[in-house]
Amino acid sequence: MNKAGMLKALAATAMVSALTLGLAGPASADGSVTWKNGKTQWYLASSPNGGGVTTTNYYWHWQDIQNSDGTWNEVDQFGNCLTGYGSQAYTEKCNSGRDGTNPYQRWREINTGSGWKLQNVQSGGFLDESGSGSGYGSVYVNGTDWNNQNQRWY
Repeated sequence: MNKAGMLKALAATAMVSALTLGLAGPASADGSVTWKNGKTQWYLASSPNGGGVTTTNYYWHWQDIQNSDGTWNEVDQFGNCLTGYGSQAYTEKCNSGRDGTNPYQRWREINTGSGWKLQNVQSGGFLDESGSGSGYGSVYVNGTDWNNQNQRWY
């Protein structure tokens, strides 16, 4: 193979690798993830005893567990599941194992090409952050898909 042919082959391999890596992200496999808000750049966080969720300026790890229906459980560091009920987002005790949760505790992870939208299975609403960026943000489920950075998670 001549030099030009070798360069074309390397470029094609690099492009395929870049495309493959570009599709990977938090929703790519079961495991530990952090969810960082696209607007505020703060991380989704919870409290030890369940209850409301918020955002914070330090890493907060969640366990991403895929169910057989393609949805995901988001389990916090204390074993509680991210739950959406109406417009409320909070954590509560759950059977976090694969297929062990109810529709309120299941989320669709939708790749937007510039992050992820987390859509609650029961309500169809999207995990949203108030976007204040001036401290701990208010996290809730928004019934309207604004397709904006407040609803984008990385």
